[in-house]
Amino acid sequence: MMSHNEVTSAFLYLSTKVTIFEPPGPLNSVFFDDAGKHIFTLRSRGTMGVNVKSVVDDTILNFRIDDQGEVLSIKFSEDNRVLAIQRNNQSVDFLNFKDNCPIGAQYSQSCKNKSAALLGFVWCSNYEILFITNEQLELYQVLTDRNSVRLNKCVSLNTDWFLWNPDTRICLTCGPEQMLHIFNLKTPATISKGSKFQLPTSTDTNSTPVAVERKHCFLALLYNNLYFCAVRYVDLHEGRDLNRTVCFYAVKTEDPVVLTHVLILDSDDSVSFSLLDNLFMVHYQKDKVTSVYDIAITGTVNNNISHHKPILKKVMTAPFSLPTKVVPALSANLDTQFPVDLYSTNWIINLCGVVIDNNLGCSWLLCLDNSVVSKLINNHNLTIEFLLHRSNGKSSLLDYCSKLMSDSIDEVISNINQPPVFEFNARSLNRRLDQFVFIFKRICKVSYCMPTGTRGYHMHSDTCNIDSMNKTLNTCSSLPAKMKTPYEDNSLISSANDVVTQSEIYTHIFLKNQRSEHSEVRKFLCSVVVEYIRVFLEHNICVEHCFYELLVSLVARIGNYIQYSYYIQSRLIADSKPIALQLLSLETVYPPAGQLAIDMLKVSLLVVR
Repeated sequence: MMSHNEVTSAFLYLSTKVTIFEPPGPLNSVFFDDAGKHIFTLRSRGTMGVNVKSVVDDTILNFRIDDQGEVLSIKFSEDNRVLAIQRNNQSVDFLNFKDNCPIGAQYSQSCKNKSAALLGFVWCSNYEILFITNEQLELYQVLTDRNSVRLNKCVSLNTDWFLWNPDTRICLTCGPEQMLHIFNLKTPATISKGSKFQLPTSTDTNSTPVAVERKHCFLALLYNNLYFCAVRYVDLHEGRDLNRTVCFYAVKTEDPVVLTHVLILDSDDSVSFSLLDNLFMVHYQKDKVTSVYDIAITGTVNNNISHHKPILKKVMTAPFSLPTKVVPALSANLDTQFPVDLYSTNWIINLCGVVIDNNLGCSWLLCLDNSVVSKLINNHNLTIEFLLHRSNGKSSLLDYCSKLMSDSIDEVISNINQPPVFEFNARSLNRRLDQFVFIFKRICKVSYCMPTGTRGYHMHSDTCNIDSMNKTLNTCSSLPAKMKTPYEDNSLISSANDVVTQSEIYTHIFLKNQRSEHSEVRKFLCSVVVEYIRVFLEHNICVEHCFYELLVSLVARIGNYIQYSYYIQSRLIADSKPIALQLLSLETVYPPAGQLAIDMLKVSLLVVR
């Protein structure tokens, strides 16, 4: 039984959308297509009905097919207009669809060579399909209007097994000599051959190299980079116990394949893997926990290879209950809630983050709760980086920043009446200020300094470990404008584009936290605003006008009017008519403000001319 704190801090949870299907049985067979995210349920080989459900939307198809033998594989084309069925190792059958209903007669395509054995097939586009045989790769075009299939391209290659990534259209094959070949199928009617490399070896208990098995290999797409991954036992500590690892090899069709990341697993127990929002999840069935890795953040580098430990170690999945009336397998107990057995032996956790329980006949999507990250990660910089990397992390990041400002203000207030006499330059508040500088610099890099179309989240893999983050925390506010921090590298870029806007920063960090009228609180807010403007100007980013107005207002409320001249000369207050009028209104309490306003108006008029 998990405690209340463990439940509220669960980082993973199952989607509220539950896909119900008839569990496998003597008359039923169930297939999952990870490319199309479809669950197929066939009753009596399809003669009694085929039910197709999408796990990501509400698509449901029901139809029948003829019994022409045991179905080995079944997949829809990308637009759901052609169904491909493999019943033997020689051919694939096709059935056209319109408006989610089958039309016309079934037609077939055999392998080009009669002696070849069909290992499997994948859809490359709406009307292109790739046969992978033990002798060659065969790329066919499906001609639905003619109920026929035409061979477009063929590549001779001895193959034992293959891997496919539908997002990149990359096929990786392994032959008898343990050589891996890369093929790119992005271009229609073309099979582009890429580099090849030797299948990695693992180490057995006698320190003898052994080949990695097919079941321990997969392709993973993280931060728009494709990796060949292999579970290997390796000696990381020169003679000590072997470590169970997942090794990531960067796959590029034209460049050599190289080992770039090594993920160190927590135990040797039974595991399954999944990818979610550029995170790599390792699920441990025995302990019913998950360890989370982010290859863009943590890691110690040795020989240009980053070694990673979990950024979140052994986190929980939130409990989940099902209404028994919606699950046929539980229909005997109506109107009750059935607690789902998390990490059950009946679970199949797919790499794409789809969880299938073959006993219940239910499927879910794994989801992330970013709001609990600050409770699970104690390191400030690590928390910021983690949330910046998540596609839906903006709201949690803004809430975290708002709380950071609120806590900073509380700290200022708690020190005001404490002996010795409070000074702003106390070490703890310098640390707070450095934390905000780090946030502003990372937001600049993530949201504003990436080229259009490739904007994303990136870090420097050489130094992005927890120790370096702690060291950087104390120095980031004093770095020169052109000096790179340990977080400036484009090697890992996310496709997420949930940009943190300046207006959101203003609202969540400053506007929400102006409740106190203490002079020292205003001084701290003023220092944070100054650092915000300075950081954005260093990155050649136009600062929104509200921050200049806030700075002028805070200086006036503090009564430190002499700072105006310095801020204007340092370009921390921009020349503009609204700011000039704001300064002019302060002339009665600070006479030099009038002249500053007049000079600013002159500059503004010159700029306009």
